[in-house]
Amino acid sequence: MYIDYHKYNYDLIDSTELEKYVQRDKEAYKKVLKKWLEENVNSITERKWEIEEIGYLKEVSDFIKLIKEGETLFELGFYTSCIALIGVSSEDFSKYLSLKLGHNNHIQDVDRRGRTFDVSQFNRLKLQLNESILTQNQYDLLDEIRKKRNDCLHYNQNFKTKDKDELKQDAIICLNNLKKTLKDILGTSNQPNEKEILEVLSEIAKEVGSTIKNKDEMRSKVKNAMSYLFNFDVTFKTDKKYEIRDDYFLIKEIDFENNETTLASVLKNPGLFVIVELNDKEKELFTRLGLKENDTIWATLYSEISDIGMTEEWYFVDLRREDNFSEVFHEIMEKIMNE
Repeated sequence: MYIDYHKYNYDLIDSTELEKYVQRDKEAYKKVLKKWLEENVNSITERKWEIEEIGYLKEVSDFIKLIKEGETLFELGFYTSCIALIGVSSEDFSKYLSLKLGHNNHIQDVDRRGRTFDVSQFNRLKLQLNESILTQNQYDLLDEIRKKRNDCLHYNQNFKTKDKDELKQDAIICLNNLKKTLKDILGTSNQPNEKEILEVLSEIAKEVGSTIKNKDEMRSKVKNAMSYLFNFDVTFKTDKKYEIRDDYFLIKEIDFENNETTLASVLKNPGLFVIVELNDKEKELFTRLGLKENDTIWATLYSEISDIGMTEEWYFVDLRREDNFSEVFHEIMEKIMNE
């Protein structure tokens, strides 16, 4: 039996009251969704950590969109849909690979009678293996996806009898098999250059609101990306709640309109930039001290550590103007800052 009834029978409602009824039911459904997410947030998160991590791929096509959606389906526990979508993505990637290498006969071919036919994924993978486009391991990974996807789409008897745990296992195998293959074939260097790093960070920012849910997830993505791209732990220890820094700082920019100033550490972390929030009293102090760009200050800064292990907004604890640096020292620091 299939039961729908996700909307009330609004034909029973007077047209003058209809919109109020609809809005009431929508608000009630929002509560249902929020409750469902609250009840399932732990399992959704655990499933996220089962998905293979492959860093970034510079060279992609439409198949990558399906992978992203497949990941979301797996996280939410929609395993059958995940298997089907990853199967389609795997086939699309296989076609992409053949076309990229000029093997159009892997997509369509001609039989003995001169009739054109579409090459099946089964035969395409065999051709790619025989022509050394795929290694044996890559072939095995993609062929396993093909088999599970066919069971799913054709709803074979074996597939019908699978319980939720078995479907979950099939889904994560398909998802991770494809991601492993992509990393193996399209993966990029573990030592990216500066241009590639900037491209990755820029791409993350572009994805906010689509594959990246919001700015909070963007910050987490940036943190994770930096840990791989720089091969350096950019986070604080899990028990640390706040960070205090005191140092000589060079004022790189003063932006009263946006209530912030950009400082560069001079002694303890040369070249490290930090943006510090400015309240009205601090702006008045900057004005009274006659502070301007390229002046030097001594300051103590404070920031809380966020739930992703990185600093939040920075604030002044105290500051004072420092005019004891020699002109030579300023010139040296300017060179360091501009390198």
